[in-house]
Amino acid sequence: MSALDDWRTDLRRWLDDHVPAWWQEEFAATPYEVPERRFDEIRAWQRTLFDAGYMGLTLPRAYGGQGLSAEHELIRAEEMVRASAPPIANQVGVKQCVPALLEYGTEEQKRRFLPGILSADEIWCQGYSEPGAGSDLASLQTRAVLDGDDYVVNGTKIWTTYGTHADWIFALVRTDPEARKQAGIGFLLIDMKSPGIEVAPIVNITTDVDFCQVFFEDVRVPAAHMVGRPTQGWEVANHVLAHERGANLAMLRFGDFLDQIAERARITHRAGRSLADDPSFRQRFAQCRIEFEVLKQQVLQSVEEVRTGRKAGPASSLLKLQMSEYDQRLSRLANEAQGLAAQHWLDDGIDRGIWQWRELWSRAYTIFGGSSEIQRNIIAERILGLPRTGKGRK
Repeated sequence: MSALDDWRTDLRRWLDDHVPAWWQEEFAATPYEVPERRFDEIRAWQRTLFDAGYMGLTLPRAYGGQGLSAEHELIRAEEMVRASAPPIANQVGVKQCVPALLEYGTEEQKRRFLPGILSADEIWCQGYSEPGAGSDLASLQTRAVLDGDDYVVNGTKIWTTYGTHADWIFALVRTDPEARKQAGIGFLLIDMKSPGIEVAPIVNITTDVDFCQVFFEDVRVPAAHMVGRPTQGWEVANHVLAHERGANLAMLRFGDFLDQIAERARITHRAGRSLADDPSFRQRFAQCRIEFEVLKQQVLQSVEEVRTGRKAGPASSLLKLQMSEYDQRLSRLANEAQGLAAQHWLDDGIDRGIWQWRELWSRAYTIFGGSSEIQRNIIAERILGLPRTGKGRK
């Protein structure tokens, strides 16, 4: 056996011994599905993973990581799915803030913040969108004015996931109002316990409260918490978005979802026969299975590119577009397999209503991180080389 095989065996045994019993009571697979009452337990689970050496596998040890390879990350993702292990609580921090700090942060910032992100000792949220700056993010108006050794921040952010739990927020702020939109933006790390911050929860379509609006009124933030130059925030933000849109090994869970849908189809009967024997359903299921295998290979290819040192670029928009829209098709197929029973909701429904929940939540996947329309524009302009809409017209 190779060293990687040995590592996989050790991880598999560890997961078999440590996946918490309370998790078996839930029917969730992603961080967004975790009931509010379980957040503290999910946070503790991430700390357990960290203490066992299963967080930040590719990060240097100096920053709380393990200094391992991308292959280890892939094995971890596969084994977490196999064990039906809980997700981590600090998804936003790990997926988005970590890449920003690794690429643009100072040595002091990396040592100060990265271990706490990996261990979930400090939960993070993202402050990008504003009431008047969503898809046109560069129009953001939240101001950060330098005053001595501090920035004074005023403005508001919206659709802030985990804002009610977060200890810190990484926010885009306007540092130079005279510069063109993209050139006058900074990337600032703000303590959510700072005086002048107010958090207003927002109820979403699934009836959960997992995002909110954050208000800043004369909030003082140390200038040392600016990541990169004060006007480099747009560059940092695009680096973060490329990682957010890129290879996400969590998509391996789609394979389990397909197995669950197949099982439901086998035990569901219509017109005297199993749904699994219906030619129309079989064709649609087969299409979803094929799309999953194609998507899986593309994600694995992206992981290999990262392993060999290639940075995430506009091609990450291809994965973002495919994964988000595939998620919607898969959830829709699962609900259609339930027939009239799909009208039931939450605990009254089949499989405790998780598929109804997933289909509603899946609408968000084609919005956050850049809508599908934005991803298609990026693909058209930066990959296919097509002209901007209206360019050259009179």
